[in-house]
Amino acid sequence: MIQPSQVIKVVKVGGAILENEMALANFLTAVNASGEAVVIVHGGGSAVDQQLHQAGLQSAKIDGQRVTSVEQIDIIIGALAGTANKKLVAAAQKAGIHAVGLSLADGPLCSLEPVPSLGLVGEPKPETAANSAGQALIHGLLAQGFCPVISSIGIDDQFQLRNVNADYAAAAMAMLLQAELFLFSDVPAILDLQQNPINELSLVEARILLTESFIQGGMRVKLKAAILAAERARRSTAIAGWADAQTVIALLRGERLGTHIRV
Repeated sequence: MIQPSQVIKVVKVGGAILENEMALANFLTAVNASGEAVVIVHGGGSAVDQQLHQAGLQSAKIDGQRVTSVEQIDIIIGALAGTANKKLVAAAQKAGIHAVGLSLADGPLCSLEPVPSLGLVGEPKPETAANSAGQALIHGLLAQGFCPVISSIGIDDQFQLRNVNADYAAAAMAMLLQAELFLFSDVPAILDLQQNPINELSLVEARILLTESFIQGGMRVKLKAAILAAERARRSTAIAGWADAQTVIALLRGERLGTHIRV
């Protein structure tokens, strides 16, 4: 149960860990052992790719974001809000977490701005931070000892379901809850041009890094999401690896590991 003075931690997972049962179990056990108030946001690219392939449909990405056509949206909704979400809920419950599966569309948790160049894709609007209905839903669950597990399927102002990049979804939840944001991936930190880990960045330094040509694809999206969350939630954000359980616990308890963006 969340304490009044406790800072909420928004944790984003996706990619390889969702396909690795042992790694996911270790990660979720570490999240539970941290004793922190946690909200989990997830992607599920592998499940999406598999189900699109089975349907005979091709998938494409632009700047790290998936293009989502009218023909694909129902499959992607099923893969993310269905298969990936419920598998993650089951794994979390197995690790001792009282997990409740949600999507961005529930409540709704955030408002979306359509991104026509990517098809049926949306990006969270800045006013998400003032969404009292979303805040009430998540705070109510946390207050009763539940852990929200949120898929990145959202709904726009015309009630159209849209696919949302999971890093942006996690940033939106950090803004909504004035929470610290942790974007976990299979790399332990952002790497510089010489492939050395970058331990800490100011907001100004992070914005400059975003303009560098070697920051591409998924890492570019992660960095942009971390900057947005740091700017609007005014709390630190981190991009870090999920592989080591003790590192995960230490991060959630406040140690500066991975790449931290300070405010």
